[in-house]
Amino acid sequence: MRRVGIVGGGQLGRMLIQAGIDLDLRLRVLDGAADSPCSGIAHEFVLGSVRSATDLYEFGKDLEIVTIELEEVSVEGLRLLQGRGIHVAPAPAIVELIQDKGTQRQWYAQHGFPCPRFQLWTPGMPIELSFPLVQKARRGGYDGRGVQIAHTPSDLWPVPSVLEEYLPILKEVSVIAARNRAGEVRTFPPVESVFHPQAHIVTHLKIPADLPPDLAQEAQQLAAHLAETLRIEGLLAVELFLTTDSQWYLNEAAPRPHNTGHITVKACWTSQFEQHWRAILNLPLGETRLHTPGALVNILGPAGANGTPRFPFLEAILRLPGVSVHLYGKRKSTPFRKLGHVLLLAPDPPTLQKHLAQVQSLLQVEVEEETTQG
Repeated sequence: MRRVGIVGGGQLGRMLIQAGIDLDLRLRVLDGAADSPCSGIAHEFVLGSVRSATDLYEFGKDLEIVTIELEEVSVEGLRLLQGRGIHVAPAPAIVELIQDKGTQRQWYAQHGFPCPRFQLWTPGMPIELSFPLVQKARRGGYDGRGVQIAHTPSDLWPVPSVLEEYLPILKEVSVIAARNRAGEVRTFPPVESVFHPQAHIVTHLKIPADLPPDLAQEAQQLAAHLAETLRIEGLLAVELFLTTDSQWYLNEAAPRPHNTGHITVKACWTSQFEQHWRAILNLPLGETRLHTPGALVNILGPAGANGTPRFPFLEAILRLPGVSVHLYGKRKSTPFRKLGHVLLLAPDPPTLQKHLAQVQSLLQVEVEEETTQG
């Protein structure tokens, strides 16, 4: 039994545990919330800050392997573990690169990956791009936070940012790539993302993405090339834009399992979570082919919600054919927080679209609002 640590105790860690059990891994998790999704199912759960080098080092100093389920962790702590001889995957240098959207974008451009025109900007600097443009906070943004479309200079947040040209985007897709220490690389088929118009968070996903075969192949080749160039060990979720003139542009990447890869659990021969373990354990990578068209609907906290979530739709949704539900065990709902997801499989894309509409019509989260003691 190999002793492995996961830094971060959210839903991605929870699903990594589920897949890791199949490989008889003994899994220890570090997270700052005592009621995190991993707290009740990890073999060992350590309460501490993932951003503290000391906490991270103490957490992992007697383990064989340490991996992550989120990027915002202490790179110093990862380097201390690496210096002790612990195998850290992905490497701390990759985590450090990805943490800053500015250095990430610069690295892509320097290595010849197709990117929008961009500018690294701090408040007070002249703006070199024309409006409208896309502003991305260099650090800390996720799930639609830290990203906005700015129409005038007064719209810009006063934070260090990447400013990017506003592209005529036809589709947003992601490709999950995996690479092991031996250099074997495999990619999953592109997943198409559909976003909430206000929250800029993914509402649902579809696989296969509605793409011509040549464009799907180009997207997978681009993701594989990025994984090889980074020399990553583990998963790399590569987010791509397809413009109206059929050109691919690299948005950003995440060196870990990804929300868009959940769909692989049911629709592909190997899940992203099993593939992550195969990669960092340096095992042969699994078959990534699609066996059934699939969709995923995120279960999101209602706008304005702040309290305990309830899921009265479960019975009605589970009566539908080809449907399964994964709840993340989060005890509190906030606006647009990911509380779980619904996976759908269907024999063909038209049937899938029909069942997707049925699920969306039934999906209504209720929230028991918190009360304050007077």
